[in-house]
Amino acid sequence: GFPLIIRPVQMKYEESPYDKDFTAAMIPKVQYDALLKALQWVREYPPFANGEALPPGGLPELPPVLPQEYEGDDNLLRRLHFLLFDIHLVEGKLVCPESGREFPVNDRIPNMLLNDDEV
Repeated sequence: GFPLIIRPVQMKYEESPYDKDFTAAMIPKVQYDALLKALQWVREYPPFANGEALPPGGLPELPPVLPQEYEGDDNLLRRLHFLLFDIHLVEGKLVCPESGREFPVNDRIPNMLLNDDEV
């Protein structure tokens, strides 16, 4: 199932240099509706929900539909950069919405290997 549900135990904000061209080039590779769902799950992480561990303003808002002319919208690209490159799942689980199978995430690395009985 897709997208995998994010169940964070620890998340981290780390600012990275903004590159408008790189961010714009990444957007066609992103399934925007899945990004919106991921943002919803990330917002539920208690420190982020309380506005802690984030820069002033917290997690940015995104429009419900990606605008056609996003390449020229620097404000939107900065918000997308923030979400795609500066927010990290450090510890937690990714959960399949269809099977309920949980994939652990440790030190930012998801373990997507199946057990022998699942192959």
